[in-house]
Amino acid sequence: YAVQGYDAAQMYEAGLKAAGGDPEKQEEIIKGMESAKIDSPRGAFTLSKAHNPVQDIYMRQVKGDQNVMLEVVSKGLEDPARGCKM
Repeated sequence: YAVQGYDAAQMYEAGLKAAGGDPEKQEEIIKGMESAKIDSPRGAFTLSKAHNPVQDIYMRQVKGDQNVMLEVVSKGLEDPARGCKM
């Protein structure tokens, strides 16, 4: 789960920058996070309208010390967030 924590910190930083560094400006932080595109170890991603990651899913093959990306299995995968009221 380390990468999710890393991504969350990057998202919050983007929101905080959008709010001019003021942690009390919650609406501006949220808007900044909603429009952010971050570069994550799992690839670049943004947030959906339900605030879930929209990201590419990769197929990789690991043999010995080689870790090779074979293909993008799903481009811009987004959680449908069924029932979410956001």
